[in-house]
Amino acid sequence: MKICIDTTILIDILKDEFRSHQEKLYFALSKGEDLVAPSVVFAELMPQFKGNTKSLHSFLREHKIKIEPLDIDSVINAGVRWMKYLKRKSMVKCSRCKHTLNIKEHFLSDFHIGGFALTKCSAILTRDRGLYRKYFPELQGYENCLKESPA
Repeated sequence: MKICIDTTILIDILKDEFRSHQEKLYFALSKGEDLVAPSVVFAELMPQFKGNTKSLHSFLREHKIKIEPLDIDSVINAGVRWMKYLKRKSMVKCSRCKHTLNIKEHFLSDFHIGGFALTKCSAILTRDRGLYRKYFPELQGYENCLKESPA
């Protein structure tokens, strides 16, 4: 099964946080799942490696995660859902100048990851399922695959 790995899971491994999510990745590795991430994940991880792309490549290789480019179908999926998000996002007024401000909680990269996962993968492994449930409801979380597999 081809599984999209979200940036949050890889940061959890690097910071040794949220062990239950880390364990899902290691379980997927033990099952021989095909682990992939879109190129935007590589960019999001670069600060964790202080820009050292050699170390980042090594980390991804150790965890058997392949980086793949975003294709136009993934970007279209992302863009459609990004526009939906932008229509729903919160507006607040500045208490000082009364100017209306847009509040964004998510970044376009989150939608690129979702679009990639939906177009190219069977499921996504992420800690942030709320965004994907809301904007990519047909995208299966890897945790659901684990519930369905025989013990």
